[in-house]
Amino acid sequence: MKITEFFSVAAVLLALTAPGIAQSAETTIKFPVEYNADVTPGLANQEFVELIEERSNGEIKVEFFPGGSLYKGLDVLQAVLRGDAHMTTLVSVYWSAISPQLAIFDLPYAFPTHEAFYKATEDQAFMSKAFAEVEAKGGKVIGVLPYDYLLPGNTQRATVMPTDFDGLKLRALGKTNAKTLEALGARAVPINITEVNGALEQGVIDGLNTPADAFVSYKWDETVEHVTYAKYYFAFYPWAVNAEWWDGLPEAHRKLIQETVTEVTVRHRERARQAAADAMEKLKAAGVELHEQTEEEQGAWMAAVAPIWREAEETHGKPIVDALRSASGTKM
Repeated sequence: MKITEFFSVAAVLLALTAPGIAQSAETTIKFPVEYNADVTPGLANQEFVELIEERSNGEIKVEFFPGGSLYKGLDVLQAVLRGDAHMTTLVSVYWSAISPQLAIFDLPYAFPTHEAFYKATEDQAFMSKAFAEVEAKGGKVIGVLPYDYLLPGNTQRATVMPTDFDGLKLRALGKTNAKTLEALGARAVPINITEVNGALEQGVIDGLNTPADAFVSYKWDETVEHVTYAKYYFAFYPWAVNAEWWDGLPEAHRKLIQETVTEVTVRHRERARQAAADAMEKLKAAGVELHEQTEEEQGAWMAAVAPIWREAEETHGKPIVDALRSASGTKM
């Protein structure tokens, strides 16, 4: 080997073993969420942070901002699309602000069981069609973090049949959920989750629909006296990133982040279901009246909200609504 060739090879070997060169460049993920870190999705976020920093040997660092401490509501989404934040697990209802057809996920009784939701979100053809506009506007969904069914709870009375909703002021989560509450007879009040405590105390709202563990985490069980377990609205969080930022990551980092997100979201399914079961026991222990919806009652609710599905077909097109029906197996 010539001396010049020796030095060329040596230079390459040195470069490959030098700190910060053998490995990918350091990546920082700015990761804001709106909810508290101790609710079920927050636990999944924390698991992701721990795993990704450990598995990357510190090359990937996560700046995690729970509880709306960096951005709130729609501002979280807009920050990700701008690139001011890199990643979020924001409840799906906010995404319909940039892609109206995503409101189909909020249709009442869209997911009759947990397994129906898993099946639908694992259907790549359906998900690609559903989130196509999001990706066209600078976002990219790399996973789906399930939560659980939103349960209507209030300070006034049990909501067993649609007539029981008459006159109740309930916090709504987006336009489709507002239409659902109104179809059942309630008055829908759109307020941010950070405003719920004050609104309950001041009587601005009589209650809200939220997953069982959120009633406990936010201490709403100290105010709300009646909760109904009805499978009429399944909450979930698209695990989304800024597409330009994502495409600019080192390939090794993209691969590791994707694999970790997939692992966390699948494992989270059981955690979310157990958290809901545990929270319902806590609600009972706190003196909250918990009513589980019967098939007869569910039929009455489904009949009351059926027009919302027909409106969705007119607004978003029957093909995408039928695609949801096929993917989830709903009878609506």
